[in-house]
Amino acid sequence: MQVCKICNLHTNPNLVSLQNFEHWIVREAEREKNCNGYLYIEPKKHVESYIEISSPMWKELSLVYEFAFSWIYKNYSPIKVYQVSISEVISHIHIHLVPRYQEEVKGLDYLNLVLTGKWKS
Repeated sequence: MQVCKICNLHTNPNLVSLQNFEHWIVREAEREKNCNGYLYIEPKKHVESYIEISSPMWKELSLVYEFAFSWIYKNYSPIKVYQVSISEVISHIHIHLVPRYQEEVKGLDYLNLVLTGKWKS
């Protein structure tokens, strides 16, 4: 079995999260992403498919989104926030909330730059 980077991260006692819910963690992305307000939403248990998410987890997810989007807009006032979940590199389901602050680059081009850490804010 392959070691899960997110599961390992969640067991780190030095993990800094913005908010811990019963089933979910909201944390800031690495500084290397160069995007203020970039957040991850991650289930605490190892889940590789949305079909594996339990009913209690789904119910709580609306509160998680409410917290995360409110936090981003309160602290950074972006034009738009993109939501992305691909889970190919790391199979543990995780959701990227990626704020956009300018009009020059948008959509997939912007996401590609930010997700790969090539965006310069």
